[in-house]
Amino acid sequence: MVTFMHAGFRVDDYDAWKKGFDASAGQRQMAGEVSYQVLRDTEDPNRLTVVSVLKTPALVSAFMHSPTFESMMEASGVTEMGEVLLMEETDSGAH
Repeated sequence: MVTFMHAGFRVDDYDAWKKGFDASAGQRQMAGEVSYQVLRDTEDPNRLTVVSVLKTPALVSAFMHSPTFESMMEASGVTEMGEVLLMEETDSGAH
């Protein structure tokens, strides 16, 4: 079964946030991230959603509740954290 994380948030500056996000790749991998997609709002380029494929929800949950995660979010310019969802895939398809 595949687990996904859906995290929505707002940043001060996309380019500054992206540099921090890219620099955290190793930490995210250690937290069980297998792949990710970064999505930007079509009307507000500083409102983002990251969708990640995870090895297990437990690994990423522990990481997200760590002081490291909080520091990373603050340092990268996250100004507003929305809802974070951990979800399991139940169906998929293509048209």
